[in-house]
Amino acid sequence: MTRQPERVNPLDATMTKAQVVRRKFKSALPRKIQNRQLSKMEAMARTMELFDRFRNMMREADLDADDVQAGLVFCQPETPGKEAVTAETFVLPAPEEIGKFVDRVMALDRPLFLGLMFHQTDHDPDIKPEKQRTLFVWPFMLGPEAEKRLLGARRQQAKGGFSAIAN
Repeated sequence: MTRQPERVNPLDATMTKAQVVRRKFKSALPRKIQNRQLSKMEAMARTMELFDRFRNMMREADLDADDVQAGLVFCQPETPGKEAVTAETFVLPAPEEIGKFVDRVMALDRPLFLGLMFHQTDHDPDIKPEKQRTLFVWPFMLGPEAEKRLLGARRQQAKGGFSAIAN
């Protein structure tokens, strides 16, 4: 059996390594959103699986996997005192501290998981400093309310970055 050569996108030549990794990662995400409420375990499993995949793709491109961060975006519309909070984000910690993340997610009262937020830093010297940080989301749920909350969380993070979140 002969192996087919990997097809190369002609745009790759005009992009930085980090941009190519991000394009490939985003194009590999599932196209169909299941649009259902996820359990705490499902949300954590998806978060960790996609975060690990993105980090591995960075390593394969000889980039620093620590230049990628991920956050689980959720809201708690049925939890007293949390009804008015549009969305919150729990950022994944370093792999050796993942237990803290699991404990925090499991302690949530009636969460509605909206999706994932990814942050990637591109250190290519040809990129303008204001373009070195990229933030994008991948939804778990569709619908105007869920999308509004997820994009609101993205806008909030764009203002301060993941480092501004107190974990």
